[in-house]
Amino acid sequence: MTRPFVGITTWRRFIDTDLGAGRPAHSLGTEYSAPFEAAGAAVVLLPPTAGVDEVLDRLDGLVLSGGEDVHPARYGAQPQPEKTYDPARDEFEIALALGARERGLPVLAICRGLQVSNIAFGGSLIVDIPSTEDHHPVRGADEQLSARHPVSFASDSRLAALYGVRERVVNTIHHQSVDIPAPGLRPVAWAPDGIVEAVEADGDWPFWAVQWHPEKMIDPVEAAEELPLFAAFVSAAHERAAEHAAAEKGTR
Repeated sequence: MTRPFVGITTWRRFIDTDLGAGRPAHSLGTEYSAPFEAAGAAVVLLPPTAGVDEVLDRLDGLVLSGGEDVHPARYGAQPQPEKTYDPARDEFEIALALGARERGLPVLAICRGLQVSNIAFGGSLIVDIPSTEDHHPVRGADEQLSARHPVSFASDSRLAALYGVRERVVNTIHHQSVDIPAPGLRPVAWAPDGIVEAVEADGDWPFWAVQWHPEKMIDPVEAAEELPLFAAFVSAAHERAAEHAAAEKGTR
């Protein structure tokens, strides 16, 4: 069976290279592509580019990755002075989200990706989650990667069906979350402090959006628990690839 073609968005960073310090680079951790490849997809990275429609028409699935905050002006809030923003990435990913919805393209939105989707469809965010037992101010890398809290799923959600449980433990690397859900999206998972941890789309559009980072749950036991999410997304992408193949065959 032909591997479905899955695109994952990138993060623009400034890194030191042989050509100098602070060179701009489109980057993405290898932990993002690995679970999709393992589930049977072919992966391509998506930096901000012209031709969003052409990009989407060639994809069988879209992954909106994590990263820096979306500019708060996108949802009527004030920017935080200490934060840096990437307007080009915001514009590109919002256009991707809107185009994917229009096409019914399978989407998995992770952390920032959930936030981008909620903004794109008309919702808003909590700019900075107040400190709670489950969500703390930004910490050092090791502490962020090790932080965990439980989430509870709506009983009728796709995620509850996928994972086969009503509660699980996930990581937490975010300081923002859904405030007002966008029309067409509904919260389906919450931390004990009430913060929205996942949303799903109304209808049968294969769209999953989680506030945690399933790709960073790399302990073997935790990674195994995340496999159903990656498998469901890639399965939907396989169906999309079959539709593309049938359409292409029909035009010959």
